Amino acid sequence: MGKKILLLMGLAILSGQQVRAAIVLNVNTGNGTADSLLNAEINKLFQVPDMTNFLTAMANAQAITNKGQGVSYATEHGLFVIGGGSGIGFSGGLSGYKVSSGLPAIGIGVQASVMAGLSLSKLPVPTLGPIDLKRVTIFVNYFGISDDSLVQSLTIKANAFGLHLQYKLVDNRNLGGIGILNWGGLLFTTGIESSTNSLSYKVTQGVTVNSGGQTFTWTPTSTSALTLKANSFSIPFELSTSVRVLYVVSVFAGLGVDLNFGRTTIDSTLNGPVTGYPVPLSGSAAASLTGSEEQKPTFGHLRFFAGPQFNLVPLKNTNLLSLYAQGNVSTGGNYGVHAGARIAW
Repeated sequence: MGKKILLLMGLAILSGQQVRAAIVLNVNTGNGTADSLLNAEINKLFQVPDMTNFLTAMANAQAITNKGQGVSYATEHGLFVIGGGSGIGFSGGLSGYKVSSGLPAIGIGVQASVMAGLSLSKLPVPTLGPIDLKRVTIFVNYFGISDDSLVQSLTIKANAFGLHLQYKLVDNRNLGGIGILNWGGLLFTTGIESSTNSLSYKVTQGVTVNSGGQTFTWTPTSTSALTLKANSFSIPFELSTSVRVLYVVSVFAGLGVDLNFGRTTIDSTLNGPVTGYPVPLSGSAAASLTGSEEQKPTFGHLRFFAGPQFNLVPLKNTNLLSLYAQGNVSTGGNYGVHAGARIAW
């Protein structure tokens, strides 16, 4: 009896996994031409034949979107830094990008965040063996939004959280005598980054194809919906440096290794009738795109990042108000860019 129970439990687990195994497209119009044409068009709009790679690309794009938004690399803060920014990530090759009424042709992630950092240099903290806690800056960042009015028939939910520790391995150095050229030293940064983007579509627009003077149209019902949700959890390990010229312009760069976790899921319940014109189809002609699927991001990525920073209110030893931009490129064809402002003291 015990073996039978274990067997049934195993079958239940496998069947539960199969529920999320694939998105299934079913077109049944009674007309072979209509079936073939609608299959091809729906497949193209919703990435059905390449869903596995699409979801992996979405997961990778979400992971790289957050890189650097919760950390400052060039503000030269003495005590604290605050700021915010927003950006976008791509995965799968920029040449594949196109705009259509369905899903994008590549992975895309969008995220924003506000951040705050506190340097321990002025606090009475101890030295732990070879680690001098006065060289540590602690960063925290957060963002959250839920809105169903930005775009018609689309509900957007997004949130992000990050906690980072930045350690100054090598101190700043003035290379230009009176501040003409200042090297920002060498920094090591690590931490945790978590974010979620959820897009819920009410898909009611029709899909129309034409052949030999006949028009076939699939119209999803008002209850049809498609939800795309990207969860990302990442642990970065980064080395970075920066240079400040004439107080006003800074340039920072670095490299890192990202340990990426999380998953991207898609849930589809698109159902509706198919009509024909001028020759009507049978009343039972219909099509559906239903099911669920999920994929994880690539676990380990080598990433390079760099960007400029314009110090609008520079001081001798810090940058009171700065505008920055950062670009990220990682192995596997993943790209990200974000920009924002920093205030440091």
